[in-house]
Amino acid sequence: MSRLSQWFSAKADHVHLEFIPDPGSRPLVPREGYVRLWLTEGFLAQRRSWGNDHFPALHGGLALNFLGTQPVGFKAVSTPAWSTPGVHLDLQVSPLVPYNGGVVTVEAGLYQVTQQGPLGAAVQVLGKLAGLVGPPLATAATIAEKMSEGLEVVLEATGDQPRLGVHWSMVAPGGGGRPVQAGHLVVLDAPAPPGKLEIVEGRLRADGRPVLLDYLVLRVECREERDDPITPELEQLIRRAVEDGLRGNTESMNAIRTEAIVRAWTSSDLVPKDQRRVALLVRDEIDAARPLGVVPVERLAARMVSRDSPELKGLRLEELISGPTRRGGTWAP
Repeated sequence: MSRLSQWFSAKADHVHLEFIPDPGSRPLVPREGYVRLWLTEGFLAQRRSWGNDHFPALHGGLALNFLGTQPVGFKAVSTPAWSTPGVHLDLQVSPLVPYNGGVVTVEAGLYQVTQQGPLGAAVQVLGKLAGLVGPPLATAATIAEKMSEGLEVVLEATGDQPRLGVHWSMVAPGGGGRPVQAGHLVVLDAPAPPGKLEIVEGRLRADGRPVLLDYLVLRVECREERDDPITPELEQLIRRAVEDGLRGNTESMNAIRTEAIVRAWTSSDLVPKDQRRVALLVRDEIDAARPLGVVPVERLAARMVSRDSPELKGLRLEELISGPTRRGGTWAP
């Protein structure tokens, strides 16, 4: 059990935790979409008395079954400078991660950090490294784990405890627990809310009024499709293959093309339905650079076919890898 979960267990009777599902949202089915965590909003009444040498920092993220083994944590350290008691933040805490089933755990703690202290130094350094926690996610998970372990060592040495914290788990639909679903996770520094909690235009309200207690709002984002399906790794392979194709280095182009398609088809950053779609997109992007082109313009304009497109049904990897043939002096698929 982590330090934060131990703290949350000890403080469970003194804080109020509530999940507010997004209107119209549905539980996320394993292998059908992605999860991401955001720090949406915070209110810190004590911020006025902290002084200029203190600032709040959030340490947390998601833990879930990512590579089919033990749950992998995607944690980051943020250093929002709350110059006023309440602020709308919208800071990304974790990357967009495929949900492959099992338990998704949200864990985050808000700490009061002294700028000149050891925790402040650690937060400043780790906060700058947070940008590295992105695709490819297998590498990002290792970086996030080392960052979290490093901060845990500092917290153990300094004895710092979170001012607010949350430990929350979700499961696949039908398991009897809270399903993985888009919504806002609210933690209040009080045993009970001052009224009915709701999210109005992204802000926390109780009976329609602002909440004046210390609180945090985390948003669980669920997506069926990635908003950035071409990872930096695939982008680099596509660029290399296209450059070789434009220079006439067909043999090198075909080798890199095969590598890019295989990487997309087997990418752990994508759910199964998106692996095929992205592999098809990678093929078309590269093949468009062959002499006279082999991909219709309307196909490239569409970028990615629908998940339910007949083109994906029965699609085989060898069909994508096999390069176009030359017919009558022109290239054809």
